Amino acid sequence: MRTELAGKAVLVTGGASGIGLACVRAFREEGARVGVIDRTPGDGVEVADVTDDAALASAVATVAGRLGGLDVVVACAGISGPVGKPVAETTAAEVAAVLAVNVTGQFLLVKHALPHLGDGGAVVLLGSDSAFTAAPGMVPYCASKGAVVAMTRALAVEVPGIRVNCVCPSVVDTPMARGDLGDVLDDPAFPVQQAADVARQVLYLASPASRPVNGQALLADFGMSARSAFPA
Repeated sequence: MRTELAGKAVLVTGGASGIGLACVRAFREEGARVGVIDRTPGDGVEVADVTDDAALASAVATVAGRLGGLDVVVACAGISGPVGKPVAETTAAEVAAVLAVNVTGQFLLVKHALPHLGDGGAVVLLGSDSAFTAAPGMVPYCASKGAVVAMTRALAVEVPGIRVNCVCPSVVDTPMARGDLGDVLDDPAFPVQQAADVARQVLYLASPASRPVNGQALLADFGMSARSAFPA
């Protein structure tokens, strides 16, 4: 499949590690020009917290200025929050922190990127299969990713001429997931994606190859959500 992304101007948040870093590498391999925003300083990285409205606006403007505008925006910055913590022990502050990064941070990114995106631009948000299925101890995270799916549809309607979609992968082997889940990721009976797998999904949604696709959530979970609970 030809992605036709060579020469395109791409902005990736959370691009210093995990899925974001895999996306940066994948776009560069396709010949795209990539700018990165992350909280972690690094070579060529614009440092900003996606929850800081003013700082994010400045970082987006800097990247867009350097690239001469934007063709693609990818929102990979995210946190997992208090994984494994019962609702009764979860604080309002913990819920607010997850929503601030995973939902408001993605909203602000799109808001500030819009002036730099022309017709035919593409936005890819990072959702999760947790928007559709749940495990105990993940209410804040599930709520945030459900909001991303709804926001994807709303933005697709709100900004004609720019496609907005989200990827919703199941568990991905990243440093964040390792910190939350540990050695369970090494269990051969437990299907786990690699960050590069998700990056390929992002490339598709960002490229002209997916031109008719808009306002959609690409659920990639090895078919787990399709299974019936019926014991047969």
